[in-house]
Amino acid sequence: MAIVAVAVVAGLLLSSTWGSGTVQFLVHDAPCSQCAHVWVTFTTVSVHEAGTLGGRWVEVNVSGARLDIQALNGSGAAKLLGIGSLPVGHYEQVQIVVSNVTVQLLDGSTLFASVTGPSGDFNGQFDVKQGATTILDIDVDLASSLHLTPGPGGSMTASFTPDIAEVGVSGP
Repeated sequence: MAIVAVAVVAGLLLSSTWGSGTVQFLVHDAPCSQCAHVWVTFTTVSVHEAGTLGGRWVEVNVSGARLDIQALNGSGAAKLLGIGSLPVGHYEQVQIVVSNVTVQLLDGSTLFASVTGPSGDFNGQFDVKQGATTILDIDVDLASSLHLTPGPGGSMTASFTPDIAEVGVSGP
């Protein structure tokens, strides 16, 4: 199972009545046994604020963050995906959007994966509080997100739909 970790760090923002926190997204550990590289371009990470009429999604733009998540396999290292702002509050769902995936196979061939939809919403309760830090670790299962399909003449096609398997929360 591959892991994409997303860390949400909430701090005190003195200029706001309601407050907001800093959001820092990290990515690590995403193995693919047939891949040399898996470059993923992330567009947004969205979280759903609990108790809002009609359901309010708060979106953090990480557009243009392109990471070779395969290169991080087993290293224990994490790469910064992006930093944004998240209002203080109680949240209950997480969703990620990917705009582009390029796969280089072990034989050196390159595939441009078709990307479909955002990840399914993952239900997980967490709070962002002023002056405190909340960390979200989002596990994305690469085995069920990236689909490599043999084609005619030994060619290969790829498709990618982000699949969030688990969300871990630490903090206040």
